[in-house]
Amino acid sequence: MKLRMWSAGSNATGFGFTLLELLVVLTIAVLALAVALPRFAALLPGAELKSYSRQTAALLRLARSQAIATGEPVTLTLNSEQRQTQLSGQARGHAWPAAVTLSLSGTGPLPVPDVPAGLVFYPDGASSGGTVRVAGNGRHYRIRVDWLTGRVVFDD
Repeated sequence: MKLRMWSAGSNATGFGFTLLELLVVLTIAVLALAVALPRFAALLPGAELKSYSRQTAALLRLARSQAIATGEPVTLTLNSEQRQTQLSGQARGHAWPAAVTLSLSGTGPLPVPDVPAGLVFYPDGASSGGTVRVAGNGRHYRIRVDWLTGRVVFDD
């Protein structure tokens, strides 16, 4: 006696896949993805740095917007000892990834030792100006802040 199996095609005499075979193939595919995905980040070494640089630029834009909206100056402080950035008026800071360093230059007077560097945004949209350099893993990105307009530019 010959067993007939159902198939999705128009040919009723052809053989198809059983549910068990499909489940086995899907299980193997899921296991392969589970092993491969953590390794995917290693293929893109600069992805985390670029992502964090874009987040920092967005935080600078947020500081400018808050200064304009509230009518009060807003300062973005870069605290290298605690490895975090913090907006004035916010209790919680934004932590830096482990392999990332931030530096600030061109903000006017020379920085005072033991005082965290910072950028000030004023209610008229202007800022103290400067350049934030985000570096790590042999790469770096610059975020420029124009002192006159407060415009934030992310350099790829």
